[in-house]
Amino acid sequence: MDFKIQDYLEEGVEYILKDSMRACIRNPKEIIYLLKFSKHARKATKIRQKHSKNGQNIPVFLIASITSSCNLHCTGCYSRANDACADTEPVNQLTDDEWEDIFIQAKEMGISFIVLAGGEPMLREDVILKASKYPEILFPIFTNGTMLNKNYLKLFDANRNLVPVLSIEGNEEVTDLRRGEGIYRQLIESMETMKKKSIIFGASLTFTKGNLKNLLSRKYIDQLHDLGCKVIFFIEYVPVNENTVDLAPSDSEREL
Repeated sequence: MDFKIQDYLEEGVEYILKDSMRACIRNPKEIIYLLKFSKHARKATKIRQKHSKNGQNIPVFLIASITSSCNLHCTGCYSRANDACADTEPVNQLTDDEWEDIFIQAKEMGISFIVLAGGEPMLREDVILKASKYPEILFPIFTNGTMLNKNYLKLFDANRNLVPVLSIEGNEEVTDLRRGEGIYRQLIESMETMKKKSIIFGASLTFTKGNLKNLLSRKYIDQLHDLGCKVIFFIEYVPVNENTVDLAPSDSEREL
């Protein structure tokens, strides 16, 4: 049986929308946005299908690394290990207008999801403001969660196509060991604040051989749910050198 990646991704979009609506059934603002977005997503599908007939396969998802800068020094960060991440903003980064042009092109090609990544994407508020102008596209923002402030809370509340996805490693000890002392408490406070304001958000869990069982446990998933988390992404740890290879999950553990 031939595996068709395009069909797989198309089905994934349908699952995401259906599951999102179930998760947000008691959130009027989110349901209204998702219903409108579903209409845009169907239109985008037709655009991609038209391109496909002409021999052009347009992806459903796009990953946009909008900055190389980050305010944390996480242990085992592959981006810093590859000198792709820095403490300050390099001079050769795309401007907010250039990123907006990319968003427009993506919309015209039928791309429905653009992941905003980094570095730490919330250092580029100018780009995120541009993204907020395109409700036809859903923008998950993969963030370390330390830069959530009143301006961002107001922005996320007003623009439901912006969905913060907070990176967390598990409990306080494991998270702070990798990301820095006090980061876990900041993440929990950010989640609690967004829950109170009915802002949809997700969590990004980097799993290693050491924390996989805990992250997959019902107890931990229930904890995230109680904090208001609506979507979870599992990210496999990427070894940065020979000393961290043993942290990578084996094939049997990936099957979990």
